[in-house]
Amino acid sequence: MDYDYIVIGAGSAGCVTASRLVREWGAKVLLLEAGPPANSALIRMPAGTFKMLFNGSPYVKRYASARQPSLGGRTVSIPQGNVVGGGSSVNAMAYTRGSRADYDRWVAATGDTGWSWDGLVPYFRKQEGNQRLDNEAHGADGPLKVSDPLYRADVADRFVRAMQRQGLPFATDFNAGSLRGVGYMQTTTHRGQRCSAVDAFLAPVISDPLLSMITEANVQRILFDGARAVGVEYAVGGKRVRARASAEVIVCAGAFATPKLLMLSGIGPAAHLREHGVEVRVDSPGVGEHLQDHNVAVVSMTTHGQHGYFGEDRGVRALWNGLQYLAFHNGPIASNGAETMAFVNLQDSDGEPDLQLYCVGVMWPDPQAPRPTYGMTLMANLVRPRSRGTVRLASANPADDALVSPNWLGDDEDRARLVQAIRYLRGVAALEPFASIVGQEVGPGPQLNSDDELSEYIRRTTESNYHPVGTCRMGRPGDPKSVLTPDLKVKGVTGLRVFDASMMPSIISSNTNATVMAVADRAVDIMMLRTPAALATGDGVLATRPG
Repeated sequence: MDYDYIVIGAGSAGCVTASRLVREWGAKVLLLEAGPPANSALIRMPAGTFKMLFNGSPYVKRYASARQPSLGGRTVSIPQGNVVGGGSSVNAMAYTRGSRADYDRWVAATGDTGWSWDGLVPYFRKQEGNQRLDNEAHGADGPLKVSDPLYRADVADRFVRAMQRQGLPFATDFNAGSLRGVGYMQTTTHRGQRCSAVDAFLAPVISDPLLSMITEANVQRILFDGARAVGVEYAVGGKRVRARASAEVIVCAGAFATPKLLMLSGIGPAAHLREHGVEVRVDSPGVGEHLQDHNVAVVSMTTHGQHGYFGEDRGVRALWNGLQYLAFHNGPIASNGAETMAFVNLQDSDGEPDLQLYCVGVMWPDPQAPRPTYGMTLMANLVRPRSRGTVRLASANPADDALVSPNWLGDDEDRARLVQAIRYLRGVAALEPFASIVGQEVGPGPQLNSDDELSEYIRRTTESNYHPVGTCRMGRPGDPKSVLTPDLKVKGVTGLRVFDASMMPSIISSNTNATVMAVADRAVDIMMLRTPAALATGDGVLATRPG
């Protein structure tokens, strides 16, 4: 079959991309997704994120890492969305954009001021339908619904007050360019239901004859005619199928699957490709390098009295919560479990935050394990890690998952900052209004106090916060380690671009989903020569627009 564009991956970036190409440009688009359709009630319910991420789900793919020397030889499991909508269908729905400084680093890496905060805000605003905010930073009329928590556990309110006692200011908006403060998390929800990239972007074009979406389709490789990408080969229903693109192939498969696909297609570190018998098309040493992710350290504790979410999914209370949600879309099921957050820098109180703190009304890191009592967890998410990991081929067989090595704590400074974070969170728990409800510290446990003991605890327990980026990063044309040009073209070939989180030259200081959707939006404008710079110079001619 022939199409104008082929989009690989129907996650957050793929939904935005396919929707715009069909709706605005009248393009014939093939959208390929490895996972199933997003047709589960769990996806709609905010609390369903816990069931999907921790109980096993066909909508989540768990990548098992290589053994990590930095974690004492542990292997870790990193869940990623494996469903139409990708992470936006299974994540905790946090709507955060990072800081202005995050995007300054992108400009420094690429030389393109269009990747600045000011360059991306118009895309955030256009997409956003914010229930509370409508100003120069926020939109109120966009399809991506954003709202304040409808339901808050009491520990969330206690967290806000305790952090304020630590001197942190109350933040009414984490998405205006500065992160420092404590406040309530806005989420991609509407009237108590998740608003995913499917709801916001794909649903309006899902029945359009110009869009062909195939689920449970695993792309085997990208097809080339000389140096030009002209299509893909994918497996579905036990058959191999080839499809051609007359304009471009756009990869939106995520920070693990995108570099794997490029390498299977002959684009990557030459020695690594030859090791697996893959013919080298482009020696691109940066493919699969520069992996960054947020990883967490936690302080978990029991509580006196009924605080948090223990028992809300059992017995009569589960029945009552279900009825409350069905009737009013409110109650515990309307919560993502972490209704509040804070951003701090413990080394420089006025500096750019490097930690994102949460309070969750269950005990971590295994919230689904049977617990004898109520509890809560204070979490520290390292949002500007120095450590870098890799993604490699396990083999030349497309059915084999990529070999992921996140290398968390590979830099000693990362470990030291998380040790400091645990001490800080212990101090928060000792303040009112927490002190009067806190029972026993379960993790790390009161017996662990030295830097070495806390470091070992972090090595044993740290997990992903599910934000891998950077494995096909963009950079200046002359940068040999960057995979993409600033207009997201894959270097060394034509007709091939990457629009997902793997393009980030550095990780942002917060949850990544909102940024991925804005990136895809701008990327479509770049591809269709509709950027302000192109229009101002008269270059806004749609060179790749279907005739």
